[in-house]
Amino acid sequence: MLAKLNIFSETLKFPTDLYVMVPTPVSDDYINGRETNYLKPDVKFQVLYLLHGAYGNHSDWLRYTNIERYAREHKLVVVMPDASNSFYQNMYYGSAYLSYLTDELPRVMQQMFPVSLKRENTFVAGLSMGGYGAVRSAFERPDLFGYCASLSGALDIVSLINETAGDRYGNGITDVFKWNNIFEHPDQVAGSDADLLFLIKKRMQEGKMLPAVCQMIGREDFLYRQNRAMKEKMEAMGVELHYREYEGTHDWEFWDHHIQDVLRWLPLTNNPVME
Repeated sequence: MLAKLNIFSETLKFPTDLYVMVPTPVSDDYINGRETNYLKPDVKFQVLYLLHGAYGNHSDWLRYTNIERYAREHKLVVVMPDASNSFYQNMYYGSAYLSYLTDELPRVMQQMFPVSLKRENTFVAGLSMGGYGAVRSAFERPDLFGYCASLSGALDIVSLINETAGDRYGNGITDVFKWNNIFEHPDQVAGSDADLLFLIKKRMQEGKMLPAVCQMIGREDFLYRQNRAMKEKMEAMGVELHYREYEGTHDWEFWDHHIQDVLRWLPLTNNPVME
């Protein structure tokens, strides 16, 4: 089942769009005699919150990948929200997308759809800006998300802010992120919760049960060096990290192929769960 929703968000203060995929039978299940009674009473599904990148929206993963088929094969609910070009932050001038993603949206999904409430069955992943958003969300709410995955993630936001000022990545990235709208003081992001290394260290010091991290990057990606540096720093901190690099660049061919690797990495039961 593919549901296109438009819900009023109390957090964002406006209606927002999202797609939700729930595993239900399709014609080839009947043709090939496969199990079709997915939605039994008291059965729930593991759930993946799947985040888009810059310049994108909630429809990107559906339009440019086969995520619907992959999710159905794994009996996985996939939630694809919209976050504009917010970098998944509670914006200084704008809306509170981080709070929406880590609080309101999971509560709404748990009320509307048969999704598991357990952290070990709750995952978040994304590409590029959404890769950052996935890791940020998971360490913002380690009680909610047991696993997070970044594909071509812009994980070092401090470096990104500093380097786009010099146009290192080209006008495309310089133009899309209005840092003064996202942060009150962009030059003070280092050492704040928006700085992933700072946030991870903070959660470790708090003694929290931390999410496992999957990080994948293409060797021809303009974010490759940033990802290599973040890998080394996270490993030195003791983060439970599954790092893989492949041939490829910052495009949908890479993301469609390697979201399948993410699904293989996640502890998917490939069946409904009881809670």
